[in-house]
Amino acid sequence: MKRVGRWTWMLLTLLLLLCTTAFAETIECGSIELEQPVEVTFEAYNRLQYTLTAPIDGTRVKFEWLSDNKHLVRLYMNGEQVSTTGGFYTLHEENTIRVSAASSDLIPLTVRFVLHEYRNDEQEPNDVIPTELHDGDSVKFVLDGGDTDRFTITTEKPGQDIALTFSGFNYADRTAFSLFWNNRGWEIEKNGTVFLHTGEPGTYQFSLSKSGSGEISRSMEIHLLDGDENELNDTKETATPLPIGTDAAFSIGGINDEDWFSFEAVPEEGKSKIYTLRLLDFDPENSETVSYKIYAPDGSVVAGNSTSSRHTRVFSCSQQGQYAVRLYPKEKYDYYSKKFNFSIQRAALRIRVEEGGDDPYESNDTWLDAAYIEPGQLISHVLNSGDTDWYCFTVPEDHMTLHVSSDCAGVSAGVYTGRDLAEYGESAKIIWSGIDKSANNLYWKLDEKGLYYIRLSGGSSEKICSTMISLLPPDEIEDNDVWYRATPLYEEFVQAFDLSVLNDTEWFRFTVPEGSQKVLLLDVTKTDTGDDPFDRAFADFSLYREAYFNGQDDSSLYQFRLETTNGPTSKRCSWNLEPGTYYLSAAPFGAERVQTLSIGYKILTQLDNDTIATAAPLTEKVWQDVWQDVWQKGYFSIGEHKAGEVVQIQHDEGGSKPDGSIDVYDADGKRITYSFDANFSFRIPADGVYYLEVPASIKFSENGPTRTTRIRYYTHNDKIGVTETITTRPNESVFLDVWFSPDISLSVESEVENLTYDRETGYLTAPNTPEGSADLVFSNGSPEGNKNRIEAVTHVIWSEKLLSGVSISNAPQSLSVGSSVQLEAAVTPDDYIGRVSWESSDTSVLRVLSNGKVVAVGQGEAVITASIGEATSSVTITVTGEQPSESGLTGVSLDRYTLTLYAGEEAEQLTATLKPEGTEATIRWTSSNQTAATVSQDGKVTPLAAGVTVVTAAAGDYRASCIVTVQPERVRVTGIRFEEPTHTLMMGSTVTLQPIIAPDDATVKNLTWVSSDEQTATVSRTGIVTALSVGETTITATTVDGGYSAEIKIIVTAAAQLGDVNGDGYIDAADALLCLRASVGLITLTPEQEAAADVNHDGLIDAGDAILILRYDARLIPSLN
Repeated sequence: MKRVGRWTWMLLTLLLLLCTTAFAETIECGSIELEQPVEVTFEAYNRLQYTLTAPIDGTRVKFEWLSDNKHLVRLYMNGEQVSTTGGFYTLHEENTIRVSAASSDLIPLTVRFVLHEYRNDEQEPNDVIPTELHDGDSVKFVLDGGDTDRFTITTEKPGQDIALTFSGFNYADRTAFSLFWNNRGWEIEKNGTVFLHTGEPGTYQFSLSKSGSGEISRSMEIHLLDGDENELNDTKETATPLPIGTDAAFSIGGINDEDWFSFEAVPEEGKSKIYTLRLLDFDPENSETVSYKIYAPDGSVVAGNSTSSRHTRVFSCSQQGQYAVRLYPKEKYDYYSKKFNFSIQRAALRIRVEEGGDDPYESNDTWLDAAYIEPGQLISHVLNSGDTDWYCFTVPEDHMTLHVSSDCAGVSAGVYTGRDLAEYGESAKIIWSGIDKSANNLYWKLDEKGLYYIRLSGGSSEKICSTMISLLPPDEIEDNDVWYRATPLYEEFVQAFDLSVLNDTEWFRFTVPEGSQKVLLLDVTKTDTGDDPFDRAFADFSLYREAYFNGQDDSSLYQFRLETTNGPTSKRCSWNLEPGTYYLSAAPFGAERVQTLSIGYKILTQLDNDTIATAAPLTEKVWQDVWQDVWQKGYFSIGEHKAGEVVQIQHDEGGSKPDGSIDVYDADGKRITYSFDANFSFRIPADGVYYLEVPASIKFSENGPTRTTRIRYYTHNDKIGVTETITTRPNESVFLDVWFSPDISLSVESEVENLTYDRETGYLTAPNTPEGSADLVFSNGSPEGNKNRIEAVTHVIWSEKLLSGVSISNAPQSLSVGSSVQLEAAVTPDDYIGRVSWESSDTSVLRVLSNGKVVAVGQGEAVITASIGEATSSVTITVTGEQPSESGLTGVSLDRYTLTLYAGEEAEQLTATLKPEGTEATIRWTSSNQTAATVSQDGKVTPLAAGVTVVTAAAGDYRASCIVTVQPERVRVTGIRFEEPTHTLMMGSTVTLQPIIAPDDATVKNLTWVSSDEQTATVSRTGIVTALSVGETTITATTVDGGYSAEIKIIVTAAAQLGDVNGDGYIDAADALLCLRASVGLITLTPEQEAAADVNHDGLIDAGDAILILRYDARLIPSLN
């Protein structure tokens, strides 16, 4: 007889098992209750079914096993299998629980379990039946994966808004949750207020939920706010009638709010009639972005736009009847969250519709007739063939970016300064020294504040054009448009910056310290998203040695381009650099918008370990930072080992899954093993030297330290081992030291559900509950009690208030600008593992990373605070030009870091100081450009010829540099005098004194000024005298070069009428023009005229006074006082 094979028997056995399961009988066992233990006994291979009635629909329960043989049964709740660790489940009104043995071979079998009602906050259960809220309530809620909290609130008035103020977000806990309102979801990711708009009085419901694992705790305050006086007008059918020429109040109350208004248009049959829409009362300090659309009686859209400032729109109506204006919040798409969001302020605004408005700015065909506008104001105007429109506006601060956008095809723009127009008139040049530019989407950076004019031309029809002239504020690091004003970069600190226009260049500088050759890792990231998916702009970068600016280098060292699209992108470079100072320029190319970028760098020692032959050695049990160029791996030697030894490899990517595998090679280059996990082990096959090929990554973070890949190895003889105890805070993740034999198939069991260990990342994560403790068990997978079971246990303690103290160690009392220190936080208890939060009281003085690294960025004093929960510790550090005092040679400093000399004059002494005081070391002096200046070995700098040199004092591995600028040979001052002995001023007026300095070609004409009676008149450092009260005072001017002095008597008389410069009894454009002409020296005003012209009381007659007069004449301000 033919024998039945082994596989045939196995298939028959499996078929028998499946048949047994398929025909198992289901036995109804009645109902069970919450909090009551259930004991289930199997005497035959059957399914046992129980029912459970929920006390409230949506009640959440926690399933707990009471017996250790839980893995021998299969239990399903409402069709969802319950794991051996239990879990959380949401109940319906009626629920079914089915239990069966895993195999008929296990019968008889008894298991026990219990269901607990689970409430993670006081509002539970509210997953189905919502919690009722009232005006003024404040609630704390907890959300975990799968949890939904529902709430209702009843409004009493039409159009009320529900204000939800959320709190509880902080640096250590920024997990977002979702708000659902009217079938749409909104991401809540920071503290703040969200407004929800309602309609008729009634009960409204919203819900909060969170995806993913872990818990978050947040707070919410609820308030009902009344809508504006015209609610309810949320639809076209309920639009508020708006009589022509009258104002109506409105406010965007919240999400889903729309305000509708209607007006009657009466054009003649077959003709069009012009109307003007005005949106008023916008507050620039609390801007509200409003969108609008104007609908004709047939439903077609006549006009539409969005604005966050006072707005005027001229439009034509060709149909007779009721037109409708729809006002609604502007929705903005967030590239990162993939969601839309609003920024609603509930600002009180006004709307008006007027007849007419063909072009409210005419006649403005010359610069003398320019219409004054507020930046950000939409201009509705007509620009037909041959027409030119002039506008003027104020730029309030230096380095702002002008943005002009117009919907008129073919329109071009020229921009002028008011100063140039006043001096040169029509022959004044455009600020960019070229022809007009297209006004469709124009960006240009304006170096100085003041009055500017823009000329629009090139129109070709009677079409109503819409043009927006906006000003964008400078970024925080302006002005750094030239190399010698470069913004300093600090290692690991990410610096944000903008590239606005083609004339905007950003310069940065950094220093590579002395020592072995270094590698600079540079990361440039574009963070803005842009509005146009097809937008492609570029940013060009060039790296220079400092020697380039001394004429010793012919060109840049490296160049690269960051190609930008409408999504975030980055560029990473690595360069081998010698010690020294380097400069990096960034310039836009093809820019049609503002690009927002960030830059950071890290300096590492060059490893040159891209082959086994050049492998870098690892030290056992010591973490090694790993970095390589993009897509490149590095080789590391773990030394010589004996056959049979077990080597543990740990690979830390900061909580992320490694990008690639670690490969193990022998000395012949043969791969022994590999792993993608963060923690693995292998057994040495034969005596010899072994190597690791490691993938690497590097991550730059705005608030955290630059993170590179870390690896380490060690040998051991244990089957399984783990750190015995860990103390941490809720929801924190830390790398866990676990070691095991390669023969072990590692299994992880946790006493609580949310205490987890990720084998792929190597990180342990604590539950997000206020406090607790539990064991995390690592085993070979054998059941408990089994003689083959091998295990190791780590005891994890977490708590919000577990710390009895935190203190900062090794904090210096002072730092010099550009220096850094790594602060350490000592925590009690000392087995705490987790995140310490660091904060600086003044980031313009000290910046601090999340790992406690502090860098001094500006002179002053700041407080650094380390905190963990409620435990805090602070230190005060003063930033000066001196190095901190420590034992041993810690640095060298100079008494000056910049110095200006004149060719042919005497040498200037530079003084170098070694730190700490009393240290003895040889100071070496060098000059980078000895044609400009030489330096002796005692620090005397001798100027020779015009140029720039860097004088360096070096001691040991430390150095300090001074940039020395040598000007051409100067002509010395020989005397000073005033043309007249006295000058009369009216009270409140100013005059700029201009003494005569001899000789005329003296090089340094700087002066110091003193007033003998500052109650009568003061004098500024530039010689501007301001008359304060009737009387007399003597003003003395003294030359800086030579110390020569001259005096003039100032007589102060009574004041004149403010603003009426020409004395005709009117305050108008003629007075403003006199101010402009006087400001550029075309005319000289009498003392009375000067007193009337200085309307802003700053002591100057300039464009600022002219602007105020124009604003007063246009009734934009009520008075000049």
